[in-house]
Amino acid sequence: MSVPTLPNRLWPFALHFFRQFLWGCVGLLTFSILGRAVFASIAYATKRLTDTVLGMHDPASEAARSLRGPVALFVALVAARFVLDGAMWFCSYHTRSPMLVRIKEEVFAYAQRLSPAYFESTLSGKIAHRTVLLPDQVLTLFDMMVFDFIPSSMFFVFVAGFFYLANPLFCLAAAVSVVIYFITSLFVGRECARRSAANNEARAAVTGRIVDVITNIRNVFQFANQTLEDRELRRYTGDECARRKDLYRSVVRLRCVQYAMDIGLWLGFVGGALYAWVHGVIGAGDFVMITALTGSLLQTAYNLGQRVPEFYEQLGAAQESIATLIVPPTIQDRPGAPALLVRRAAIHFEGVAFAYDGGRRGPRNIVENFELYIPSGQRLGLVGPSGAGKTTLMALLMRMHDVTAGAIRIDGQDIRQVTQVSLRGALGLIPQDTSLFHRSLLENIRYGRPDAADEEVVRAAQRAHAHEFIAELEHGYHTLVGERGIKLSGGQRQRIAIARAILRNAPILLLDEATSALDSHSEHLIQEAMREAMAGKTVIAIAHRLSTVMDMDRLIVLQRGVIVADGSHAELLRDGGLYADLWRRQSGGFNPVAVPLQEPQGEEFAPSAADACDLSVEPRGALAGRQESA
Repeated sequence: MSVPTLPNRLWPFALHFFRQFLWGCVGLLTFSILGRAVFASIAYATKRLTDTVLGMHDPASEAARSLRGPVALFVALVAARFVLDGAMWFCSYHTRSPMLVRIKEEVFAYAQRLSPAYFESTLSGKIAHRTVLLPDQVLTLFDMMVFDFIPSSMFFVFVAGFFYLANPLFCLAAAVSVVIYFITSLFVGRECARRSAANNEARAAVTGRIVDVITNIRNVFQFANQTLEDRELRRYTGDECARRKDLYRSVVRLRCVQYAMDIGLWLGFVGGALYAWVHGVIGAGDFVMITALTGSLLQTAYNLGQRVPEFYEQLGAAQESIATLIVPPTIQDRPGAPALLVRRAAIHFEGVAFAYDGGRRGPRNIVENFELYIPSGQRLGLVGPSGAGKTTLMALLMRMHDVTAGAIRIDGQDIRQVTQVSLRGALGLIPQDTSLFHRSLLENIRYGRPDAADEEVVRAAQRAHAHEFIAELEHGYHTLVGERGIKLSGGQRQRIAIARAILRNAPILLLDEATSALDSHSEHLIQEAMREAMAGKTVIAIAHRLSTVMDMDRLIVLQRGVIVADGSHAELLRDGGLYADLWRRQSGGFNPVAVPLQEPQGEEFAPSAADACDLSVEPRGALAGRQESA
């Protein structure tokens, strides 16, 4: 599935959804406008009643004949008002809720298909905050337009028309007054939109901070830093409070201006109508109609004025949400891209270069002119110090990022030319840091292949040696694992990830320290299961613990994005060099933090303390007796 196309400007964004519910929106708007027209017409019917009553010479004898028409008009208009309101709410029932659901679905679909780089640079709390609020913000703006602004604007037109029937000067005065009222409101209220966007950004920052803390609550407990987090949150909420006060001041300023205009218009119209009636310019019926319509006009203007600050607030918040959330993904399927066809699962890194976004000095290539061919069915191990480019190569293969030069081909097909879904469907990943959904174990394992039967899920768990601990749980496969799988130990989460990959049965298997969280006994069992799972597949395994990849068909040693050694475990030991040096240190229990690595022949290699820690991997024998925490 390609990324949903959503406009990144507010009104095109809103129209994208309005068009999907066109007839419901048209009906809702039509009945709302007709309702306002009927409401204004009731004042005209009252004028007719007043003029008829005052014009009768003998009310007792003339009432039945003279009032028949005006009363029928009055009753018909009152009944029509209720009928139109009912029709309006019927359209609302069948339009607003489905529209809200559609907006939520498409915004969520868009958000989860944004590029991985976007999620790496944006707090998940902020993304969730905007994803949840944006649909409600758009629907609120829709409600304001359909129920308030457009019908009220038409109501002013109807009022001006009835004023014209009484006297053209009242029509002119009403038109000028309404224009001045709204131009002033819009001018004074512009500040509300700007401050609302700033307030929304501050609210999103608070949400992001809270989500970040809750997600990492174990770190807070372990370091007893609740007080620190309280203090940091107060800094964020203090900024939110200041932004909210700025917004509130701009709203109060706008409403004070509107109150002053309301009072002036009320006194002006009622006083003018009274003066015109006293001097015989208009009749009594006209006076009653103008007075009634003036009250309705000012009440509508007042209600609309009350909505203007909220409109600006929602407008600014929605614009900010769209500008932040609806961004073009950096990785997209090309139009008409075909699905990847995997026949042999041969992989070719062909002159690949890649650089992350750089700092002040610009991007620096992690790999450059990188050449590697992995034949079909070969099991390849990638080893080397941190920063060598191992994880980068795997991310490029999964198309988490696009290469800046060269190409990556699977069975001769450039992965940039095929759909991302088909590409990742051909890859099975077992990561080092397994993150599970807060769902049942059954659902987490089935995530590898959503259409798998329960029996297949259990069989995959058995092959991953996860069935044993699952069976001991009170609810078995229906046990909820907690957020990110917090209720399970690291080794248990890892075995769930392995079961998920086994169930997926993809032709290409990617292992990123797949057994790093297992004790020695479990690792032995998993290695046996993995040998079966890897049969007939092309495998790429990243490892710092060299014992986990020593049985691979081929080992590639990377250093600073360059292949410095290529061969089997036995060949690399025989040839010496970096791999043999690392193997001796790991199997000998050496602590590379205390003693620097010897520089290999012909290589400039001076690892930092962080790199050395990354290479300080326990040999298989050193793990004996260590048990999983769960």
